[in-house]
Amino acid sequence: MLLHPSNAPRPTESHAEVSLFEALARHGPPSWTGWHSLRLRADGAWEGEGDFVLADPARGLLVLEVKGGRMELRAGRWHQNGALLGTAPRDQAQSFVRRLVAELKRRKVEPPAFGVACAFPDCEFSEGPASGDLSGIVLGRRDFPHLAAVLPTVMDRVLPPHAPPRGRQWLTELHRLWGETWVPHVRLADRAEDAATRCVALDREQLLFLDMADKNQRALVEGGAGTGKTVIATELCRRRARLGQRALYLSFTDALAQAVDAQFAADFPSEARPRAASIRQYATQLLVASGQPASPTGPEFWKEVSLQAACDALPPPGKRPDLVVVDEGQDFEEADWALVEQLAGDRGLWCCRDERQAFWGDRKPPAALFAHAALLRLLKQYRCPEPLFAFAARYAAPMPGAGLAEARPPDASVLRLAVAPDGEVLERVRHELDGLRRQGARPQDIAVLSLAGQTRSQVFRQTLLGSHALRRADAPDAGVQVVADTFLRFKGLERPFVIVTETSGKHLTRYDTRMHIALTRATVAAVIVTDAAGAAADPRLASVAA
Repeated sequence: MLLHPSNAPRPTESHAEVSLFEALARHGPPSWTGWHSLRLRADGAWEGEGDFVLADPARGLLVLEVKGGRMELRAGRWHQNGALLGTAPRDQAQSFVRRLVAELKRRKVEPPAFGVACAFPDCEFSEGPASGDLSGIVLGRRDFPHLAAVLPTVMDRVLPPHAPPRGRQWLTELHRLWGETWVPHVRLADRAEDAATRCVALDREQLLFLDMADKNQRALVEGGAGTGKTVIATELCRRRARLGQRALYLSFTDALAQAVDAQFAADFPSEARPRAASIRQYATQLLVASGQPASPTGPEFWKEVSLQAACDALPPPGKRPDLVVVDEGQDFEEADWALVEQLAGDRGLWCCRDERQAFWGDRKPPAALFAHAALLRLLKQYRCPEPLFAFAARYAAPMPGAGLAEARPPDASVLRLAVAPDGEVLERVRHELDGLRRQGARPQDIAVLSLAGQTRSQVFRQTLLGSHALRRADAPDAGVQVVADTFLRFKGLERPFVIVTETSGKHLTRYDTRMHIALTRATVAAVIVTDAAGAAADPRLASVAA
């Protein structure tokens, strides 16, 4: 007999059930399947258990009610070890089997013929009870060595004449109801949804910062990756717009600004909405609006465009923003700050920054511009799972005022290492993409981030990897596709699942900062795909599960 569990009964205090389990394992009909302790709940209130549910694939199912101890029928009433039983032995099993059959029907499964019998493992007898409902269908200890022959006979007595069951779906469903294996698992799509909820919510600390905006025209907000700087920056702009004021959100990267501007457009269908732009794209817009030549011809144009706009293309005083919010302020150059200063004037100016993500060490907000600004610190991290964030923090200086997370290796569910053979890193990235999609992740849940720059990255040049369409972070359809870009162009953005790759090479200056930025883009899990040289060059990766 194929018996479940396969090696021992489910935990039970009934030695009688243990005895019957052992007998079925040794002597049960070879073609039958049996389940010990099949539990069922129905209608939100009723709960019951079948001590043993036995199935003959060619005939139907039989539920055995097991009663231990000395069983006796005296004056029409059942006693167990001398104590009067409140219900007859078969009654509980009868109720259970009817609920079981109803559950199979609810699951769109045609049930087979079914019946109920009893087993008294502690009783020996030559003849069983003669009462009408139990005649010929009670098993005693003397029957145990002969179960292969006895059980089919009992089943014939309790089952009505019935055609053989059609198919085996009812067997599969019985096993599913019994529940052989259950390992806690959250689908990738659900993990992504949970992470989105966690990241969007404003907690008391963030709300307090927003309330302080009315009392502080200028503020410098410091916080590590995932502490909610962008949430505060965008919500601050929304609040001012609702008051009829002009709010301008500025970031360093185009992709972040485009994502924020799309949010503003969705929240404010009218023209009276906040505006979002990268600092140099905004400078270009100002030059175009003022009639100045603005043809992006190369690095020199982008280096000078902010300063040129600050000198020659400022909006009229009555059109300038009432509040300027700078996000990722640690990346702004001196010329960018010159434009910010002219735009803000003596009006509102808030800057959010994280020095631990500063890729250029010589870029800092001008001290004079924030000499009398409120200094605010965000300490609570929302974006990454804590083990992942703790590992990413190993690539950055400690965040002022924040407690250190417990230093333990991250679980493979949040961070893995994949070491590819030389020359096959892109192929391994494709393999990881296949795995994420197979497990239910959507294209828009995934980002592939290269630690290399645009000119050295193979990932950045790909538009297709296997069957996966790839887009740059600032592409018009990036919101519905897998993003493949550099860590720097993806700054300020996030995705549930991040594949970090192209991690080796002498050209990777400030490697720790690159890795810290890339890993902290993930809201659910990250995979580091590297070659042998990349794995060997970073001893911290030795603690990451392969």
